[in-house]
Amino acid sequence: MNTISHSLSMKDLLTQHGFNLPKVGDIMSGEIISIGKNAVMIDLGPLGTGIIYPGEFYDKPALQKGLKIGQHVSGILLNLENEDGYRELSLKRAQITTAWEDIKVKKESGEIITTKIININKGGLIVELNGIQGFLPLSQLAPEHYPVVEGGDTTKIVQALQKFRNQDIQIKILDFSEEENRLIVSEKAINDDLIKEEISRFKIGDIIEGEIVDVTDFGAFVKISDNIEGLIHISEIDWKLIENPRDVLRVGETVKAKIISKDNSKISLSLKALKADPWDNIEDKYSAGQKVAGNVVKITNYGAIVRITDEISGLIPISEFGEKKPSDMYKTGDSITVAILSISPKEHKMLLTLEK
Repeated sequence: MNTISHSLSMKDLLTQHGFNLPKVGDIMSGEIISIGKNAVMIDLGPLGTGIIYPGEFYDKPALQKGLKIGQHVSGILLNLENEDGYRELSLKRAQITTAWEDIKVKKESGEIITTKIININKGGLIVELNGIQGFLPLSQLAPEHYPVVEGGDTTKIVQALQKFRNQDIQIKILDFSEEENRLIVSEKAINDDLIKEEISRFKIGDIIEGEIVDVTDFGAFVKISDNIEGLIHISEIDWKLIENPRDVLRVGETVKAKIISKDNSKISLSLKALKADPWDNIEDKYSAGQKVAGNVVKITNYGAIVRITDEISGLIPISEFGEKKPSDMYKTGDSITVAILSISPKEHKMLLTLEK
């Protein structure tokens, strides 16, 4: 009868019976069979017995208190077989490894995560995901949470952020590196993605109705939905030349506008696109060489703009003034007679020359 020497280790026994040995760094799972001051023992089935030493819990005593006999746990293998024949495991490292794997999945899926703000610094907020700290930069806060501090005083910014401590916040993962222990998250990205998704539902040519929420020197912003605003550029307000958008549009006014362009983050609108194009069939009314009367409405560094009708304006190019400047000859409001050099209906352009 063959006998097995008592000097054979568990490693030797497993090898003889054809088991594939685990490697250091592998995650092993089993059932807790005892919890003591000196160790937590894990039944790993045919792979023997695992042991977790107290050092695992020095910085996380709550982790040890939460363990129960019969509980199924996973740990990372630190030592295949110690001098007592046990497999040394790290519960903490297994949790960290699993946490990074979970972070990778959440990043790839774009999942919206609810977590808690655990600390604040001058650059932003600190959150925690599965025991791993993440950084939420100020620039990645949602607009409604961004601290408005006069002069950008960092001390005042930190003070303004204190109200968020221990508050829940929804974030998305922007970037991470397990090797560098780096996790960057964003609150703003959630809203950005919602805006992109909502904008994707609109098509160029759609006619929308919205409320004007701001009027600036360059145009007006229209609230299309709770998340989206569109811009009516000054050049798209009317076919006639508009000097100041505030002269024709006001905050609170409801308007209909046509979507003329869009990308992932913004929509451009036009009011004049809903009106008859005065340049259609313009060549039936005007032709090259024809003399017309108009008023100088704007003098620029590239020439003078002359209004022929309320909706049709032409340009006297700077080259037509010779060595003189347009401002040397005309001022805004002057009535003059000019000749038409050319008409480009598709480009909505009319070039003019000084009357000879």
